[in-house]
Amino acid sequence: MAPHRDEVFVAGGQPTYTYVERSAEHVELKFARAIATPNQIVSLSGPTKTGKTVLCRRILGTRQFVWIDGGQVGSSDDFWQRVAYELNLPSEKEITRESATKAGIEASIPMVVSASGSQLIQTSKTERREIASMGSAITYMTTEKIMLVIDDFHYIAEASRTELMRNVKGAVFNGLKVILLSVTHRVFDAIKAESELTGRFTAISLPHWNVADLAQIPGKGFSELGTVCPPPVIEVLCTEAQENPFLMQKFCWEICFDLGIDQKKLLSSHAIPEDYDTTKMFRRLSQDAGLPIYQKLAAGPQSRKVRAKRPLRGGGVADIYQAVLLALAESGPKAVISYDDLRELLGDLLSEQVPQKHEITSALKHLSRISRNIGAGSAVDWDDDKREITVVDPYLRFYLRWQVRREKPLMPPLPMFPEGPVSPPQP
Repeated sequence: MAPHRDEVFVAGGQPTYTYVERSAEHVELKFARAIATPNQIVSLSGPTKTGKTVLCRRILGTRQFVWIDGGQVGSSDDFWQRVAYELNLPSEKEITRESATKAGIEASIPMVVSASGSQLIQTSKTERREIASMGSAITYMTTEKIMLVIDDFHYIAEASRTELMRNVKGAVFNGLKVILLSVTHRVFDAIKAESELTGRFTAISLPHWNVADLAQIPGKGFSELGTVCPPPVIEVLCTEAQENPFLMQKFCWEICFDLGIDQKKLLSSHAIPEDYDTTKMFRRLSQDAGLPIYQKLAAGPQSRKVRAKRPLRGGGVADIYQAVLLALAESGPKAVISYDDLRELLGDLLSEQVPQKHEITSALKHLSRISRNIGAGSAVDWDDDKREITVVDPYLRFYLRWQVRREKPLMPPLPMFPEGPVSPPQP
């Protein structure tokens, strides 16, 4: 039976028909070799939603592993409780304690005699006591050759990361296999957490998806659905996918849904018109995908004071958080932008009252904190050491491009005029 479009174009799941091996970069071979190497912690890093989870699960195959989501871990103790739960290990046990007290008048209660000859009543009390889940979990995984996979390792608080790496250091020496998944610019967080891991750490980095890799998704998928897609349409999809297979899968699924393409026809083929309105699709998808995160970032942290509004060159006003996000959008948006470039963009956007350095860095720190707190990981991540901002989430970049970035002359950010039309930028 021919596959359904939901099985072909899988955004957010494990693709089969549209899986791209990317053999030119030898990613699968490198990762498989790293996993096979004994006594190593393996780090697989790459941009958000670029296939780290898909690749890891594919290479692990039928091997036994425990998968822990770093974004749901509150502390080291919480982490090991989750591991114990996944392994079906008890996190607590019953302990019955016997005690003796002086005899009362109820003869039916069992009696014992102490060494001093005193008459005592023997009683028992059942307590529930938490057991050490970390030690038992590590021992069990090491003995049974069960791998420990920590997804989004960079989401775990720094102090907890340090403690976790110290917990597993000895176990890795004894054969425990640990795999860490993280975003590219956080690949060495494990070594930062525990310097003695140097030499026991193998880092595999997923490269950005290029146009040729992205084009394989519609190429394979539309072929499975018996659909002809004009090269210019595929070219536009590749250009707007933010180097991201997740978005490309979504684009292709949306086109199939819009045109009523469910499965391959028996006697004829489907055809996507060359003038298919991708602009309309991009506007709609960017609004759905990025708006919730953008609104929370643009609102900034809670404050008792009313934030100062700065005038924009094209008219309208914006506070510091709206201005920073608009500057990020005007950068392209780029996935990574230096502090100096951001400040220059702010100077171009604002007609006066350009923020001071400490104001900009404070805003960037707040945006990073908000990103983590709302469960978006590091949608915007400020690295104080490198003095650069990473817009990690491709959906946020997609939103900034299609809903916030404006043609010159500059206009206020979208949330200030939510009902106004938005003209998409020229590629």
